[in-house]
Amino acid sequence: MPVIGILGGIGSGKSSVVRHMNGLNLCIIDADRIGHELLAEPEIQAQIRQSFGDRVFSGPETIDRSALAKEVFGPSREHDQARQTLNNILHPAIRRQIHSQIDSVSRDADAVVIDAALLLEGGWDARCDWLIFVDTPLAVRQQRVLQNRGWSPEELARREATQWALDLKQNKADFVVDNSASLDKAAEQMKHVFHSILSHAA
Repeated sequence: MPVIGILGGIGSGKSSVVRHMNGLNLCIIDADRIGHELLAEPEIQAQIRQSFGDRVFSGPETIDRSALAKEVFGPSREHDQARQTLNNILHPAIRRQIHSQIDSVSRDADAVVIDAALLLEGGWDARCDWLIFVDTPLAVRQQRVLQNRGWSPEELARREATQWALDLKQNKADFVVDNSASLDKAAEQMKHVFHSILSHAA
C-alpha cells in the first residue's frame, strides 16, 4: 500500500484537493490536526510551560495557540530559537503518531496520505513512497488565507519564511498538480496521479 505525501505552500488547498477526490479509499493522516490535539496532552503542556511559561496559556490546561504563534513566528533569532524549541517538543510526538497510524491502516485502503504543512521540515517524508506538490498562484493563496485565517500578505510571507522554499518542495515532488483553476479540475488531476501511482504499485 503506497504512502503518499502532499506538499504545497500555505493556502495552496492541498487538503481540499485530496478530500475532493472520489472513488478512492484513502487513509488520510492529518499531521496538523495531530499537532493541535497534542497541545491538550498533559505531558506536552508541561514541556511547553517549562519552555515558554504561563504566557502561552489561557487557562490551567489550555494553550493559547495565538499567543504561542506570536512566540515562534517572526523575523528575529529569538523567534527562530523558540520555534525550534517547540518543534523539538512536538515533532517526535507527531512522528510517533504518524508511524502508528500508518502501521494500523486497514488492509482494504487504497493508499495512505500524509497531509502535513511541515512534511519535509519534520522529516516525515521518510515514510512516503511518493510526493505530490499542489501548485497554487501566490495571489490565490493570499486571498485564501485572508478569508480563512485573517492573515495579511505580510503574515503569509512571514509564516512561509519558516518553511522550505516552494521551489525546493516542488523539486522534491514526484508529481505536480495545478490548483490555479477550479477545485474540481485540481481534484481530477490529483485522482489521475493517484491512479498512476496505484497502477505502478500493483
